[in-house]
Amino acid sequence: MNVTRSELERRRDVFQEKLQQGAVDGALLVQQMSMYYFTGTMQCQYVYVPAEGEVLGLVRKNMIRAQAEAGVSLVPLSGFASLPALLGENERLGLELDILPATLYLRLAALFSKSELTDISRPVREVRQVKSPYELELLAEAARMVDAMNRRVPELLVEGKEEIVLASEAEAILRALGHQGVSRMRGFSQEMFYGHVLSGESGGVASFLDSPTGGTGLSAAQPQSAGRKKLAYGEPITIDYAGIYQGYTVDQTRLFSIGPLPDELNRAFDAALAVQDKVCELLMPGKSGEEIYLAAAAAAAKAGLANHFMGFGDTQVRFVGHGVGLEFDEFPVLAKGSPHLLAENCVVAVEPKFVFPGIGVVGIENTWVVRKEGARKISLTPDEPVSV
Repeated sequence: MNVTRSELERRRDVFQEKLQQGAVDGALLVQQMSMYYFTGTMQCQYVYVPAEGEVLGLVRKNMIRAQAEAGVSLVPLSGFASLPALLGENERLGLELDILPATLYLRLAALFSKSELTDISRPVREVRQVKSPYELELLAEAARMVDAMNRRVPELLVEGKEEIVLASEAEAILRALGHQGVSRMRGFSQEMFYGHVLSGESGGVASFLDSPTGGTGLSAAQPQSAGRKKLAYGEPITIDYAGIYQGYTVDQTRLFSIGPLPDELNRAFDAALAVQDKVCELLMPGKSGEEIYLAAAAAAAKAGLANHFMGFGDTQVRFVGHGVGLEFDEFPVLAKGSPHLLAENCVVAVEPKFVFPGIGVVGIENTWVVRKEGARKISLTPDEPVSV
């Protein structure tokens, strides 16, 4: 399903208003999801968005496919040196400096030596954080996808089964439902596969990822998510996977077990639900990401679990939620020190979790859309833990 021209024009208009406010003549986009967002295709080498006028997709290959997918004007890119002629005069040229490789920046600086190069990564991300009705429809489909997978997890839970086998079975279900197989993140050196499948003590193992959970993974070369640990009776089993439909992500975590969980973990899960409730009370336009995080941390402390909230020791992360859309780490971030203000139709994943080293992780994650009348839950799967 191609992105409609009217949707692309809406995105362009919002971004151009921000360019004009920042006195930027145009933006040269290089990041895949940014280019897709403004053109409807991933076949462009670069995308140019002027402060006024039409978006221009610069295609090295494949022009035939780009023409079939894109809803903007396209021109062939004969070579790097042809960029100035295609872009025209830009006294101030915007670049995505949060992700632009230094080598490419230096080449562009030499090529556009008469232009002032300025960072427009934040305006790009701010445009993307507010979802349109079209995007919300895709997110609803993603929610149905991950719900369908989670409802089949109980039949997959068998004592002695390796985490990696459970993960592969869950991933096969998602893939058959239309999951794209790629989980995208914008942050430098951040990556995931489908998400995390963790059981027992492996849920208390942190990794490099900016996440409350990590897992052992299969090796030091892939140190997160499922490993060779075998599922055991009476331990928490966490499935932290997303549905991704037509590029759009609904992030979700659910708790399972083979047999009942210890009382300590049940109490911690109840505390996670209480934190979720507190956060959702504040998911309204105008609220700041920091205000929401501090309220969540206070609710965790009230439950006596501050030391386990969103990690343990030096592995604790200082956020409780994050924007989702085409990537897992979109704006706004519900974090300590976050300057982000929520707006109508921002979409955020709220994920209060408690980590107990040597025991495991319990928690919940749902995706919500911010509304003036109060947050609306996009995720469909019931929150309650499932014991088999």
